[in-house]
Formats: sequence, structure tokens, C-alpha cells
Amino acid sequence: MNTTPRIPTYLPASLGLLWLWSGLQPVLTAPQQSLELLAAVGFQTAFRYPVLLAASLLDIVFGLLCFTRARRLPLFWAAQAATVAAYSLIIALTLPAMWLHPFAPLVKNLPTAALMLFLVQAARQKAV
Repeated sequence: MNTTPRIPTYLPASLGLLWLWSGLQPVLTAPQQSLELLAAVGFQTAFRYPVLLAASLLDIVFGLLCFTRARRLPLFWAAQAATVAAYSLIIALTLPAMWLHPFAPLVKNLPTAALMLFLVQAARQKAV
């Protein structure tokens, strides 16, 4: 008998909503701002829109998969944590002022990644 407590469904669901919002919002409500941030990161003009679309699509796919059986796979959560780490590293190195942003976008990635790593362990124990 498995005595591992089940992870509440609201944890993967909350990450799913976060990914969906972060994938849809830049394209639907702030495309110009998003392209300007990509320029500040160093992307050449020809690559900005494709990178914006690719990153948005990745975020949307992660978001949708949070509501499927994929949430039971440790690799699924590890891929998300790696993506958050990569996004954070790129931003931290190219836009260091984001560390001082009043809404703390980089700092918020720390508990988000921690939750993802927790879900990696939970998935290994078949608790998700």
C-alpha cells in the first residue's frame, strides 16, 4: 500500500495557470513591450518575434500539460524548473535591473522553481 500523501491538485493547477498566463499575456496584451525586452536581452531584430512566439508556445504547452497525466512525470517538472532557471539566468545576466524591479519578477522565480523541484520528487514517489 502506498502511504505517500497525495499532492493537492491545486499545486500543479496553479503552475498551469501561471504558464498559460505567461505564454498568452505577452503575445496578446504586450507584444511591443515583449519585443523591446528581447531587444534589450540582445536578440537581433529578425529573431525577436520568432523567439517571442516560441517562448510563448513553450509556456502555453507547459501550462496545458499541467492539467494532463504529464504532471505525473518527474521529467515534466524538471523540464519546467530548467526552463525557469534558463529564463532567470538570461534575465539576470542581461537585465540585472530586474533584480531591483518593484514587482520582483526574478525573485518570484525562486519559490516557483522550488515548487517544481518539489513536484519532481513527488512525481518520483507517485504522489502527483
